[in-house]
Amino acid sequence: LPGHPVVRTGGAKAIGPVSAAPYGSPSILVIPWAYVAMMGPDGLTRATQVAILAANYMAKRLEPHYPVLYRGERGRVAHEFILDLRPLKERSGIDAIDVAKRLMDYGFHAPTVSFPVAGTLMIEPTESESKEELDRLCDALIAIRGEIEDVIEGRLPRDDNPVKQAPHTAAAVTAS
Repeated sequence: LPGHPVVRTGGAKAIGPVSAAPYGSPSILVIPWAYVAMMGPDGLTRATQVAILAANYMAKRLEPHYPVLYRGERGRVAHEFILDLRPLKERSGIDAIDVAKRLMDYGFHAPTVSFPVAGTLMIEPTESESKEELDRLCDALIAIRGEIEDVIEGRLPRDDNPVKQAPHTAAAVTAS
């Protein structure tokens, strides 16, 4: 178990500390406790249902453009889904990190990159996102897929295209 240089923890064979605080940061637990307490059992069930619906809606919209990994027996995903960019990297030189950075140009925080599968994007829409916002992210990913296709077809160069050069900062945009 982890040890700590100030407070004895972890026992005789303790490894080094994994946190600055000997027992982590218990004050952070107030946030999820408050969320669960305010939502109650019915609210938590509803939030889970909405998150699963949102993920399946997005996965279905994006499947013509990107391979979706790990579907269940009925072809559905859970509360998150994984887009596989590895086949596109082979054909275009554009990888998951490039796509994640390009999403910044559309005003999105990058999704989880290369976890749990290297070369993929894991997208986890929350229960609080509107359908309009889900569609906006799907539209951005579809537009980026079009840029990748332009690279594959030779209409854009492999090493100098909007996806490879992302994100486009305000300084870069105003200089051109």
